[in-house]
Amino acid sequence: MMSNTGLLRLALRWVLLAALVGSAPVARATSDAGSPDFQLTIEQGDTLTGLGQRWLADPRRWPELQRHNKIQDPNRLVPGSTLAIPVAWLREKFTDLTVASVSGQASKADGTALAVGDKLREGAAIKTADDGYVTIKLVDGSTLRVQSRSQISVERARTLPGSDATQTRLQLQSGQAEVQFKPATPKTSRFEIRTGFASAAVRGTEFRVAAGERGTRTEVTEGTIAFAGLPPNAGPAAPEESVPIPEGYGSIVDESRKPIAPVRLLAAPALPQEPVFQRAPRLRLAFQAMEGAVSYRARLAADADFQKMIGETVLSQPEVSFSGLEVGSYVLKVRAIDKFGLEGRDAMALIGIIPDTQPAAPASGWGAPAPGQGSTPSTPASGWGTPAPARNR
Repeated sequence: MMSNTGLLRLALRWVLLAALVGSAPVARATSDAGSPDFQLTIEQGDTLTGLGQRWLADPRRWPELQRHNKIQDPNRLVPGSTLAIPVAWLREKFTDLTVASVSGQASKADGTALAVGDKLREGAAIKTADDGYVTIKLVDGSTLRVQSRSQISVERARTLPGSDATQTRLQLQSGQAEVQFKPATPKTSRFEIRTGFASAAVRGTEFRVAAGERGTRTEVTEGTIAFAGLPPNAGPAAPEESVPIPEGYGSIVDESRKPIAPVRLLAAPALPQEPVFQRAPRLRLAFQAMEGAVSYRARLAADADFQKMIGETVLSQPEVSFSGLEVGSYVLKVRAIDKFGLEGRDAMALIGIIPDTQPAAPASGWGAPAPGQGSTPSTPASGWGTPAPARNR
């Protein structure tokens, strides 16, 4: 029969063992509970130790993977079944962003000119001048358009092994950027733009972000994003709380570092539905004022994708004016700006600049060119499929 001293020693051993188990790596698994899971299909011959070597950043975490999936035998996995791996545990591969187009002046961090085809890796930074516009392609085919007077850097650009999932984080120090996110992107992908005040993370496909000295604004034109305020000197961790901004709405984060409730964006202005022809070298086009608009932003490009930017301007009145235009075809976009500074939906019009000597019959009525602006001639000087030479301003 065991003595009282023996019983006490046995009890202490059990207490010590329980304490050791409580401090085991299982706690690390719960620390990543907020991370989404990557779904992996088990194949014949797979084991957890082998999968850990191929897929985990730290292969020694395979016991945590076993607990995460409630697997009894790590060496007897069922082919065709699914293994859930938290994205935060996965081994990642560095990837590049590619410069697809450059209009005007844009430079790298070292001051050298940015060129089409340049690769942007983690740590890379670019800056656009007053006439500079840059289109960047992500590895998944998504598009980032950096507007004039902007500065942006690549903080994270990774792909997950054996999948199309990507992890991208950009820092917009100043200016504006527009994102067209590829709809077919895997749900384990993450794309985030940060500023000194806020974070905008993709749950949708098209949105804009603008960074200023006193705050950040975002507008969602398609899909949904998660918008969150950030504390000063925020680290790389995802924000704890965010506000969903749905399609057709925008929000602002100011010095309070909290997003305002979503605000409905202004509708697109009414621009002519038919092509507008005017004589070189100037474009002037008036349109109807919009209720709730305090100003308007107009952009002109020599292509429908706006990779060959001609210029942009902010209008206090509903009248567009560009000068120094060469003969050819152009695309005009105009959006209204509300009292919060949020920019609304885009309206688009096709513009033809014809030689000054070519006659143009007058037209009247809303949506048609005003007197002196010309109308559609029988033979345009340049077809819509032939972009005019891009002349930056």
